[in-house]
Amino acid sequence: MTRRDTASRALERIYPRSRLMLGSVELLAVMNSPDQNTLIRAIEDARRILGEYIEPGPRDPKVTVERLLAVLDRNDVVHALDRIKRCRIIRLVE
Repeated sequence: MTRRDTASRALERIYPRSRLMLGSVELLAVMNSPDQNTLIRAIEDARRILGEYIEPGPRDPKVTVERLLAVLDRNDVVHALDRIKRCRIIRLVE
């Protein structure tokens, strides 16, 4: 058994997953949870805000930071991140 097989089996025990095949590359997809969906939406919103900031034309750094804070510092985002971080710590100890 290769090191990759061993790592893959270890991940299988920790995370529920599904396999996605792209050509000869196998991607492991961790099943979505509400917390993950919350974080993904926040990251997508933050990326959109940053994308708008780097477009040509006038920009206001203060407004951009305020918009990023409005997205990333929401209670649901903060709590989702805390719960995911706690799960990771617990899994490492088990």
